[in-house]
Amino acid sequence: MADTPYIIVSDFDGTITIEDTTDVLVNVCGNAENDQIEVEYMNGSLNNREAMTRHFEIMNIGLGEYLSVVDDNIRADPWFDTFLSHVKSTKTPFYIVSGGFMQGIRRVLGEARLEGVEVHANKLTDEDPVRTSFITKRPVCDKFYGPCGNCKRDYIKKIRGRTDRTLVFIGDGLTDRCAIEGVDILLAKNALASYCDDQGISYVRYSDFADVIRYLWPESKG
Repeated sequence: MADTPYIIVSDFDGTITIEDTTDVLVNVCGNAENDQIEVEYMNGSLNNREAMTRHFEIMNIGLGEYLSVVDDNIRADPWFDTFLSHVKSTKTPFYIVSGGFMQGIRRVLGEARLEGVEVHANKLTDEDPVRTSFITKRPVCDKFYGPCGNCKRDYIKKIRGRTDRTLVFIGDGLTDRCAIEGVDILLAKNALASYCDDQGISYVRYSDFADVIRYLWPESKG
């Protein structure tokens, strides 16, 4: 397969995975306070940093419990391995930029899948119970819904500055809203697709990574 002109950036939760880790954690380990936090986050009353911090303060879980929930509930999209094969065979630079946590990403994907993949994500502390440690330490945000724990817009700017390849972003959620500003091709679903519809932003709707493969590598047979 010939080299392709893309550089690809993807969200993790709800994009590479079928389930969103935070949603599952709230359902398994949370209570009514966590449910209210989600309501406030979705309506913009809380930003991402505030919501994630409060979630873990209320759930009060250890790293072992967090990883157990991940093991029992979080699975990668069944087409993601095929997508990775295309990425690697075409020498396409691939980044995962997530508002979630590195421990969960590494648990789900494993070292073999992540070989050659640059991952930028928040972390959970080594404390018991765990607390959030955000990768963006001094956030400056001009968006009414910000700041996030991991500023995806900053990473898109940095990646854009390194290359003249066609920049592809794949996402599904609210923390992806800023990331889309500097991309050439946007693949979106769920809350991100709804946001793009509301704002009149052009995008390609996808359901899973089979759709992503068909769009980016139309000559492929899967």
